[in-house]
Amino acid sequence: MDDKLKTNPFMTNLKYLQEFKEETEFDRILKLLTVPGKCGVFFSRKDIQKLGKVVGVEVPVRERKEMFKDLFIYAKQMDKMMDFLDEIISFIDYKISQYKEVEDNFPKSSTITQQWINKANKTKKVIETMKQEYDVLKDIYK
Repeated sequence: MDDKLKTNPFMTNLKYLQEFKEETEFDRILKLLTVPGKCGVFFSRKDIQKLGKVVGVEVPVRERKEMFKDLFIYAKQMDKMMDFLDEIISFIDYKISQYKEVEDNFPKSSTITQQWINKANKTKKVIETMKQEYDVLKDIYK
């Protein structure tokens, strides 16, 4: 019965609805920041803890996605979201500069480093867009 239930999207059985979870925009951003293959940079747990210092909190070491989630919540509560997003952008810029340094020292690596730079720049644009949207909507979220 369960397999039959899953194949029919029109069934409104409670069990099917409980298994179905819709991913929010916030979840997608957390996933982006914690998957290097999508983000273009790797945020280690230590890096995330350093980001926490900008917000003024010490984030306990846990799963990276959970650490980021906590930081976003703390940043909003402490009214330091813009500083937090700026720090993420600075970190991405730093990683891009490292990729460019590798490219300068090893020109044949450019095909690989350019892929990572492009991903990092896309992530940077997402964070910059978040900054702009937060600046416009910040009074609504208070």
